[in-house]
Formats: sequence, structure tokens, C-alpha cells
Amino acid sequence: MANELFHPEHSSVNTLFTEGEKYTIPTYQRPYSWESIGKSDRNNQINNMWKDFYDFHINPDNMDKEYFFGSIVVFKKVGLVQVVDGQQRLTSLMLLLASMKCFLFNIKDNSSADLSTFIDGAIQTFDSLLFNKDGLDLVPTLKLKIERASGFDFDNILNQTIQCKEKDSVLSLIDDKYIDIATRYIDNRDYFLEQLSITFLDDGILTLDKAKEFNEFAKFIRTKVSIVIINTLNFETAYNIFEVMNNRGLPLTAKDLFRNLIINEFDIIGENDPEKKWNYLEDSYIVTNDFLGRFVESRNGIQIQKSFFSELQNYFKNIESIDKEIIVLYDEINIDLKYYTMFVNPNNISNVEIRNKIRFIKLLSHDRYSVNLIISLFRHFDYDGKSNNEILQFLSLYEKIRLHTLLIPNKRFSSSPIYSSIRYLNNNDLEKANKSISLSSSEKKQLKTVINGQIKDNWNAKLLISKYLFIQYATVSDVVEQTLDFNKATLEHICPQKPAKESNWLSFDSKFRKDITYKLGNFTLLTHNMNAKAKNYDFSRKKNEYDKTILHITKELSVLTSITEEYLEKRQTTITDTICKDLKLN
Repeated sequence: MANELFHPEHSSVNTLFTEGEKYTIPTYQRPYSWESIGKSDRNNQINNMWKDFYDFHINPDNMDKEYFFGSIVVFKKVGLVQVVDGQQRLTSLMLLLASMKCFLFNIKDNSSADLSTFIDGAIQTFDSLLFNKDGLDLVPTLKLKIERASGFDFDNILNQTIQCKEKDSVLSLIDDKYIDIATRYIDNRDYFLEQLSITFLDDGILTLDKAKEFNEFAKFIRTKVSIVIINTLNFETAYNIFEVMNNRGLPLTAKDLFRNLIINEFDIIGENDPEKKWNYLEDSYIVTNDFLGRFVESRNGIQIQKSFFSELQNYFKNIESIDKEIIVLYDEINIDLKYYTMFVNPNNISNVEIRNKIRFIKLLSHDRYSVNLIISLFRHFDYDGKSNNEILQFLSLYEKIRLHTLLIPNKRFSSSPIYSSIRYLNNNDLEKANKSISLSSSEKKQLKTVINGQIKDNWNAKLLISKYLFIQYATVSDVVEQTLDFNKATLEHICPQKPAKESNWLSFDSKFRKDITYKLGNFTLLTHNMNAKAKNYDFSRKKNEYDKTILHITKELSVLTSITEEYLEKRQTTITDTICKDLKLN
């Protein structure tokens, strides 16, 4: 990234909160999350912050050193410094400064007259860090503003907390759904207050010696606690930097940004309960960070080059609507989330054939491109989960082209046919969409030959046996539907690669055994533990392990008294013919 796009600046707390600075926490940020209630890194960030600061300060080895408190990523927008990353640090620093001011305010009346001037001056110093002078100095404004989102004004909670208001008065009349977030501001301030009282008071009194210690600690906070401010020219640059940075807070995700875009835009057009719009999506579908990329790529038919959220923003800006573009976007999101959820959890698909084809496609890797295509396909047909022969035909075409890439040596995966097909689907041209992912006649023959031949790659063999299993599931009715955990299944050679001495496998013709060992007719699936127990034993011993599985393809072997060459030949024909018929290679 070129240096002119962003500029890092070293800053002390004094310069971070200099007069005139106006930081804003945008609506797309998640609520303030640092806590002081526990002992784990998840809920005691404030405890750690205090301990780190104070321990560093009192260590004589750190006399001339700075404490680095991390970085924040910002960009300026309409006179405000918008915080893209770092709101947890920034807010917590303000709460610490506020607690120091409140500490002095609370003990002022019980302190000696000699300290009165010091306390008044210190309170003014903290106020100058926390507030900007406005107009005739009559209405100071906090240097950090939280933009209103989700129908609740957390900015007001922060202001009351900074102004030393009591907890009960601040939290009165707050809706239960916001109480936990609002409480964090006050509890964190009060935690700092408690530590200040423990550290700098003698029997509740600020003595002269303790006042000097407090003053030195305050100087340390203002001048030795440092932050790196990364100033950027625009949101896209700021967000790209944010994505690759780690921090002690909870990272803001693309989903968080998406959520707040929905809520904020509906709030702009006057929706009564904009948060309800988001809640409907989360309650109805599987909403993930990944979905944003799949939505944009499926709608545009091209691979995105920037961050998912940046691309979504661009898509939103380009919606051609007289007004209320958010309604158009929301309706499209609703549609694609339904189909994304169908892909992620195929149980939502009522038609068993389509359901099992999707389950198999999920095993083929490169999910990104498969999801993009399936969303576009289902959207084209306004799919409702029921039987659809045109969808089945399309899915078979896609299975073929993906299997051809996997099984043919030196054949490399390409996303170009997939994106081409997506664009045709989006233009309602199913014929060209089909053609984009179709194999030639020679390629189909090549694929059929591979399926019928020896397959020595265990992953590919397991994949094809799983394909056969999914076809069986679609045709064999049962009270309870079986599922396959592909990652836990291992490939089992019925006739072992190296038969044990005196096993029945040695009675097979050596040429036949050499030929059948790596063909689909000789494969089945077991769990890893069962596979280890089956090993290269005689069939009479193997079948005891086969009987322990519920997988139909393996269970049916356990009822046999013996296995012959003829049986394996017939099994080879059955499996390969079934797969080739389903893929329409016959």
C-alpha cells in the first residue's frame, strides 16, 4: 500500500485529545465491549489495562520509557475523525481520564485547603482532555461521539458517565436489551475509580504525599502512554488496514458492518424499528461474513478485488432506484440468504435428489465458486426446495466439470466457466449458462474411462464412493435419513492391497486381484478406527467390523457369507454404471 494512502503518527494522550479533536464512532461499529468483571482475557480488559499502566509507571527501569497502548485506524470525514479500528482503546482511555477527574471531584470536600488549588487545576486539566470548548465556553462537547444506531443513544450514556453521574441515575429507564452495554461504561469507570481510591488515598483522605504520587501517575498517563494513529484518506483504505491488524479488542467483522448498514439505512428512511429488519435476517437464515462476498460475486458474476464490505457498499451505491435503495438491497439480500442457507445446510432442501447433489458438491472444494453459482441458479428459478428437473440437469453438468478437473491428471481448476455461467443465469439465459459449464464429448468419455478404471488416489476414490452413497440415499427410502461425515470416513479396500497370509483373498487370480484392488467395486467406507481394525484380514473377520457401521454401502457386505471375484466384478459394474448414469455420461 502506497505511503500517500495512509500516514501513521505517534501520539501521546495529550496530543490524542488536543483541543478541537472530534472523534466519532460510526454506526457500523459494534457496541463498546471491554469489561472489568472477570479473570479471562475476554472479560477483564479494563483490569489488565489498569495493571499494565500502573505496573509500568512504578517500575524504576521505565523512568524514561513510553508505554505503547496500540494503534487506532481513522479517516477524516466532514470535519470528524471517524474511528474504523480502535474504539475500545479510545473509549477506555476516556473512561480512565474521567475516573481520575471524578476521583478528584469526589474527594475535594474532604481534602485540606492546601490541596484545593491542585485539585481544581487537575480537574480542569482532565476536562480539557475530555471536552472541546464550544462557542462562548458555555457548552463543552465531549471529544468522542458515538453515532446513534440500533435505536439507542449510547453517546448520551457515555456523556453522563464522563460527567461523574451515579450508576442508578444513568441506567434508569433503559430498555433491558441495551442495559448490559450501557452498564459497561459505568462499571469500567467505577473500576478505575476503585483502583485510584485504593492506590492514592490514606483512610479515605488524599494526603500531600499521595497527591504527589497521583500527579506523577497523571503525568505518566498524559505524556508517556502512547498511541499510533494511522490516518487514511478514505474508508476503503482504513478498512483494508483494519482487516490485517490484531488488537486486544473484539475485531469488527464484515458482518458487523453489514448489520449496521442495514440498520442505519432503514433508520434514514424512517423505518419504525430498523433493528427488527436485521433480526429477521439472523433469525431466518445463516448470516456469515462469507455471505457478503458470495452475495456480491453472485450478483455481479465477477470475483471481487477489495474487501467484501467495500464491494457491498459499491453494489449498494449502484442500485438504480429513485429512492429507498435499501429496500431493494434488503429484498435481494433476503432472496440470496435463503439460497446461501440452502447450500450451507442442505437439509432445508425438500427434494432429496437436489439435496444430495448439493451435499456432494460441497465435498468438491472451492466452495466459494460453488456457492456463487448455486445462489445464481436457485435465484434464476426462484427455487422453493422442491423437485426441478432443469436444476438437476444443471447440477449434473457442474458435477461433471468439477470431477473432470479433479480426476484428470494435470487438469487445473479454473473459475472462468463458473463466472461465465453466473452471468448468463443473471441474464436469464439458461441455455448459455449450461453450455458454459458443459464438457465436450471427448471430455465426457475421458471422465467415464477414469471412473471405470483404477483410482489409486484415496481422496478421489473416497469422493466417488461418497457420490455413489449420495445416489443411494436419493433412491433408497428409510425411516431415518443417513448422513455421511466425509472427514471422519476412510477408504476401505475390501480385497486388501496386501492380503494377509492364508487369507481368502489369496485364492483370487493374481491378475484379477491386481486389477480390482484399486477399482470402485473394491472400495467402501469405514470410520478410521474400524478401518484400522479391518486391516488386511480374511473376509470372515472383516465382516464383523462392517456390521458395526450404519452406512448401507458397508452394512450390506456384512450379511454375505463370502466374497467372490464375480461379486466384486458385479459390484464394480453397479457402482460405476450408477455414477455414470447420474452424471449422464452413459
